[in-house]
Amino acid sequence: MKTLLFSVSIALLGVARAAEPKPAPITMTFYIANVQNDNDVAAIKDSLQQVKSVTDVAGLTASSGWAVISWNAHANGAQELAQAIADAKPSGSTMFEPTMKLRVPDYAKGDNAAKVDTVFANYAHFVKVEPLDRETGMFVIRFLPLKPDPATLGKPQGWSAKYFNHPIHDAPPAGLGLAIGFLREVPPKPPVEK
Repeated sequence: MKTLLFSVSIALLGVARAAEPKPAPITMTFYIANVQNDNDVAAIKDSLQQVKSVTDVAGLTASSGWAVISWNAHANGAQELAQAIADAKPSGSTMFEPTMKLRVPDYAKGDNAAKVDTVFANYAHFVKVEPLDRETGMFVIRFLPLKPDPATLGKPQGWSAKYFNHPIHDAPPAGLGLAIGFLREVPPKPPVEK
């Protein structure tokens, strides 16, 4: 029964995708160091709006340290957003540092660490993955400067979450079959006017 439900769900998903002219945006949290004031917030938002598929930037304040960003991952890679943040002009002399955080809960079990580290190493030309806590599988992703590939202009550039999601989460033999999750923040909802 479970297989039938899964097949029907996949079939319905295919129908829904065919009817949509554009893929729905994905939403991920970028942690941003060195945001000091409202001018910095405005500079980052302005820079992100230059990325063609960004549809929303929420939660970013001078004190939050993060932004929840929605965009079309079929049009832009996460590294393009990180580069837009890094390129924004700060009010002070310290540049903005965008990162993401992820967790692989079973990282420390068996030989998973070596296998996951290999996946991370495959994309070392795009990102640097640093452990925050190996026992709990917590990591920070630091973006290297993006060097756009002229051969793939018009397509997503640089690193995208799928480069870790698929090889780590997909079932063997295509992947490792491990749970993986990117940390998310939830922006406060605006007050309801009465």
